[in-house]
Amino acid sequence: MNGPNNAWPWLMEDALRGYLCRRCKRAYAHDMRNGLQGIQAGFDALARAARPTKPSAVPLEQLTQFVQQAITNHERGLEHVLESVAPEEFEPKPVKVRELLADLVRFLTTDAARNRVRIKVDLGDDIVAHVAVAQLRLIVLGLLTHGIDALPHGGDITITAEPIDDQVQIEFVDARSSDDDDAFAVRAVDEVVARSSSHIDRTRTERGYRVRLRLPTK
Repeated sequence: MNGPNNAWPWLMEDALRGYLCRRCKRAYAHDMRNGLQGIQAGFDALARAARPTKPSAVPLEQLTQFVQQAITNHERGLEHVLESVAPEEFEPKPVKVRELLADLVRFLTTDAARNRVRIKVDLGDDIVAHVAVAQLRLIVLGLLTHGIDALPHGGDITITAEPIDDQVQIEFVDARSSDDDDAFAVRAVDEVVARSSSHIDRTRTERGYRVRLRLPTK
């Protein structure tokens, strides 16, 4: 049985996931609405095709396939949300960093736009880390949402990455005016990073506020 000290990192990880679920409620809702809108559009097209006075120029079979595809896309979207909220896979495996970043940036597009924040990802497809996807998603989502919230008047978050020895180094740089390293999200992210055999540091440079995340590659 885990003692109190061993259980603490797990509790912090679960607490961070709960915090981010609330923090990103608008983004999750946006994803769900997109899937439903596709299904609604398909059924609207089928309804129009069923009108005897105004036959559709699109074959009924094609419209049916469109609806089936919209339902499939929505199911995939639901699975994606559930995996983010209650992940089941925690075993380390090779992860394409750019692909994961692109997915999370897309997820936060509307959220960032509300704060006039632009997230720029500048790295190649060959950057691969060996980590648990659930933990890496949680870490990056925590860093990005904290960065967005730290830029209430807008700005850029620039993400770069490079391989260094047997690690992948990812840098998040923004122009926030003040540091809030005592915030819950910051402390919780640090706990998850430590559990994932990774390393994180934060510093202010000439380029701005920099978060440097180092991940294992094997």
